[in-house]
Amino acid sequence: MPMKLKEWYEKNKFGTFLSILFAVVFIITAGLILAPSLFYDQWIWKYYWGPIVADAAGHSVSLNGIYAYEGYTLISEITYGVILIVALYAIYKLLKKLKITIDWRFCLVLMPYILFGPVSRVLVDADYFNVPSVYWFISPLIYLQIAAYALFFLITGYYIENFSKKKREEKSKLLIPALLLLCVNIFVTIIWTLGAQYGVNSIEPLILYLISCLALLPFVYNFLKQKIVTVNTMLFSGGLLFLLPGLYLIGRWIAGIQWGDLSSGTRFDVFVLVSGLVAVIGIVVYLVSWKHIDNEKIAVYKNPLNIAMIVGHMIDGLTSYISIYDPLKMGLPPYMEKHPASNVLMEIWPPLFPFVKFLLIITVIYIFDVFYKEELKNQRALVNFLKIGILILGLSPGLRDLLRVTMGV
Repeated sequence: MPMKLKEWYEKNKFGTFLSILFAVVFIITAGLILAPSLFYDQWIWKYYWGPIVADAAGHSVSLNGIYAYEGYTLISEITYGVILIVALYAIYKLLKKLKITIDWRFCLVLMPYILFGPVSRVLVDADYFNVPSVYWFISPLIYLQIAAYALFFLITGYYIENFSKKKREEKSKLLIPALLLLCVNIFVTIIWTLGAQYGVNSIEPLILYLISCLALLPFVYNFLKQKIVTVNTMLFSGGLLFLLPGLYLIGRWIAGIQWGDLSSGTRFDVFVLVSGLVAVIGIVVYLVSWKHIDNEKIAVYKNPLNIAMIVGHMIDGLTSYISIYDPLKMGLPPYMEKHPASNVLMEIWPPLFPFVKFLLIITVIYIFDVFYKEELKNQRALVNFLKIGILILGLSPGLRDLLRVTMGV
């Protein structure tokens, strides 16, 4: 890139981004108006919107003779991949700009949003949501929803934290965030009590009030302890407001209060088995690294974020192995693996998939924290950000599969 062009780009990054975005929106809009069959039927419908509709319906769908199928296509995967990379880069830059510490505590704060994806997706599998609400809970729209909630509470929490630090009166510090969370709470309550307009049935208002109290407990406790409102507590409590209703519905299903006849029988024993095995693996890794605490090449594995990565991917690997091959002869209904790489490994030797995932995460941790430790010592925020992303890649599909087996759907 010539020096003058590079200098111009550095000075006009935001304008360049807006220009590119405007050009893309203009071309797509013009195409939809002038050539709807080409732009919508054979492109947007076939590769993007159609697969979402097919996923909700559970079978292929057609529009004007153009068929769309469940799952991703090569074109949609490339598109979503590019969008994901750009989005992750933008989010990372935003976190740096807001001076948010990206560490294990931040990962815990994000956990309600990380869990919201698989929990909501399992409710889709159980046919809880009605059309068109169901589309909002199918990827990639579910990820847009999660990102919107997280960014809203992150940015709002950042400004409220700064406001809280400047105010001396405790009532002034608490008033604005309390009103904000109350408004969000009312919004969530209205959604979940819409009943048949939103899902198969509604959640009783009294239950929602109790759920709201649980969601706000971290926020209130932190304020009473530190006398300020922090971005982390705003982010965490805000996420719980959206996550807990879904957990309540899943708990009700497992308890036998079900809204359909899809279940082949709840299998809480599988949940206990997988959770127990994962817990044993996590504890063994921690104890081994703690015992060799003087050896930094081994001691790094007791880092909570590293343990979380191992646990997340073990949930995915063990759930796939146990649910597909039923090694303990528990009488599980037949399941199948959709990802080719996982299938190849398990066809060679069924336990190979979780074993390879374990070794892969161990290797990734070694590369980040040992092999390139010196080179990355000034980039710990970026390393932790990537680790959280790796955790999500294992925990999200793994928890969805585990909950599906547990619910029998």
